Amino acid sequence: MPVTEILLLRHGNRLQWTLNPVTGEYSSNHPFPTGLPADPPLASFGVRQSQETGAYLGKVLGDLAKQDRLRIYSSLFYRCLETLRPTVETLNEITSSATTRKNIRVRGERGIGEWFGRAWFIQPKPAEPSRLRRDFFPWLDDTYTSLVVPPEHGERIDPLHDRVARALAMVVQDVDREFIEAGRGEEEVTLLLCGHAAQIIASGRALTGQIPDDHDEDDFKCFTCGLSKFMRRRVPADGEVYYDDDWRNTGGVAGGWDCLLNSDCSHLSQGQERGWHFHGDESFDSYEVAAALGVKTSHGSVPPSKL
Repeated sequence: MPVTEILLLRHGNRLQWTLNPVTGEYSSNHPFPTGLPADPPLASFGVRQSQETGAYLGKVLGDLAKQDRLRIYSSLFYRCLETLRPTVETLNEITSSATTRKNIRVRGERGIGEWFGRAWFIQPKPAEPSRLRRDFFPWLDDTYTSLVVPPEHGERIDPLHDRVARALAMVVQDVDREFIEAGRGEEEVTLLLCGHAAQIIASGRALTGQIPDDHDEDDFKCFTCGLSKFMRRRVPADGEVYYDDDWRNTGGVAGGWDCLLNSDCSHLSQGQERGWHFHGDESFDSYEVAAALGVKTSHGSVPPSKL
């Protein structure tokens, strides 16, 4: 059973952005590192949260990293990678093997990226991995290609859950295959995934197969820099799929998982901060009439056809 444990980490407290749903324009009062207005860095408080998280995960994951039994995935939005920075740097300091350091490079998976809701305009996407690695995060694996990419106009809540479920199943299957093909199929592997509030709630539901009738139910928590832990029940048998469209009724993706920690914040000096849960479907379809005004993209430009 290669992947036995999944840790979900929400990014730290971030700076804010605003959206004008009539024009589809995202903006901010602060210059963001990537220049994308819906891609903020951490606030100073979030930086401290990430440092405390890095110190904690360095101890928890240190031996796994040394033994090459850890793989790290993240949303490609800046705030998630910035949250992981202290953790990755700590793990690199305590591992001496070049191979091990290469294997704990962060794999940017857009399937576990942010949820912006369904819109008539094009929703934000992160900067390209090559740029993120070159300019900001040298430990990002820019050779990795996302297994799942969100639709460019976003999605409603149910499709969001399906997107996250599919991404999780494919990531687990990919790592299972990686270790089996290397002749290490009996080793136990941990995945650390850093993402966003809505995605973490959807992840808990997809892994356990426990999804409430009301999406707004406050079941899986997602405090900033909170850690959730899931243990795998079983590996799918030969010929059994990791992802099924009916995952809601099959006990969870990739064999099913049990939740042992639900956004634990005991490693943070200030404890639980900025909890979040769904508040109805987030959709901007009702503003579609404004499309005639010209769609502004996430970097602030107007498509030539509208000029």
